[in-house]
Amino acid sequence: MGLSLSDSASRGKIPFEPADPKRVRIYTCGPTVYRYAHIGNLRTYLLTDLLVRTLRFLGYGTFAVRNITDMGHMHQEQLEEGEDKVIAAARAAGKSAGEIARFFTEAFFRDCGRMAFLPADVSPRASEHVPEMIALVRALEERGAVYGEGGYLYFDVTKAPGYGVFSGAGLGEGEAAERTDEAIHRHKKRPEDFTLWMPAEPGREFQWESRWGRGWPGWHIECAAMALNYLGPSFDVHVGGIDLRFPHHENSRAVAETATGKRLAAIWLHAAHLLVEGRKMSKSAGNEYTLDDLENGPPGGGRGFSAGDFRYYCLTLHYSSPMNFTWEGQEAAARARSRLRAAFRRAALQATSGEDAAVALRAEFRGAISDDLNTPRTLAVLHKAVRSGIGGDVARALALEWNTVLAVGLPSEADGDREAVCIREGEAEGIPVEVVSMARERETRRRACDFPGADALREKIRAAGYDVVDAAEGTTILRKMRETRRR
Repeated sequence: MGLSLSDSASRGKIPFEPADPKRVRIYTCGPTVYRYAHIGNLRTYLLTDLLVRTLRFLGYGTFAVRNITDMGHMHQEQLEEGEDKVIAAARAAGKSAGEIARFFTEAFFRDCGRMAFLPADVSPRASEHVPEMIALVRALEERGAVYGEGGYLYFDVTKAPGYGVFSGAGLGEGEAAERTDEAIHRHKKRPEDFTLWMPAEPGREFQWESRWGRGWPGWHIECAAMALNYLGPSFDVHVGGIDLRFPHHENSRAVAETATGKRLAAIWLHAAHLLVEGRKMSKSAGNEYTLDDLENGPPGGGRGFSAGDFRYYCLTLHYSSPMNFTWEGQEAAARARSRLRAAFRRAALQATSGEDAAVALRAEFRGAISDDLNTPRTLAVLHKAVRSGIGGDVARALALEWNTVLAVGLPSEADGDREAVCIREGEAEGIPVEVVSMARERETRRRACDFPGADALREKIRAAGYDVVDAAEGTTILRKMRETRRR
């Protein structure tokens, strides 16, 4: 069974057919770094992590880009008035916008590590790619898709083929057409048009010189410019939260495709909303929970939960299903994860058994994860496996294999029997020196974006009887287990 994914543009599940299976290109809309990421944000980024892990499990190579929005845009109606989340946070904290952005960028990366997210291959900061944004606006000007006055530039959505694919509304219809705010309409021809460039107010920290005067770019041009810069005019998958589908993804797609004449992404994946106790998260409601809040436990007292517990909770639902976070639900998920880990640990200590069962279990797991990343079904396979009589090497091999996809902390080692080696920490006992050397060289090439060289080294490592898995904590060398066959 081949991989299929739910595409928001076509509104259906479609076969995954990448342009280059050795380098599947993925773009994820990253965080606006003016505060700590809340659990709703992290559920969205879990989707990218799950996608990348699944692709690697299925034998694809990946190149993933996740941007950092450090210029802090708010919703479109506030954009027109020059508001900026990062600057607002800096003003409240008495720090510079740059200091605020750097602090919360590092906090975000730490949270990604706690969630066991694989690191993006590139994490471009919007403030470092303004020249590319300016170049994209100029390309749109050449195509007659830009107008404006007084330092404001707007995109003319009538120049974008197929505008409205995500909103499902034609021009003059839907959410954008209903806006009546005077500030929004003061320079626009129509309410759906959106900002590409704005003049900078005096004293603004983030501002750049352009042919249209000193100013700063609009939100939608940022992601389009960075995606085009790192992934080219067409790539395989664009990932984001459902709240970004319109207007952000609609508008990013419009400017990129108008500028290049090519389809920006073959598949658009969107993670559904996360509610807390049936309510939308908000600062005023006091329910914008972070990982620290989860570790501290529910208000009023009670046990805390790890990032791994929250990750497991998220995986109990399909990414396209809305999630209602409750402390009771988190408790149940943490208990289920604990039982599962304990069961695999016990199985690993038993005599090797269940080779034939493992064949069917592997096929079932692969079928589930290939069916639009169906994690509820994959977790069901894990629970089924520990009831099937597997033991010893078979149990350890399955735990190791499935954990590379789900990263829920399945134990893959019996006491004193290390099956994985983190080469960043130099723990390479029992692994041939030449294999460790190739793995180190491969990681160096990955960091230098020499992906053909890195892929070639991976194949040499596999030929030597080993494999490598790239995780948040480092590159891990794995002994390849014997294939099990029906007798």
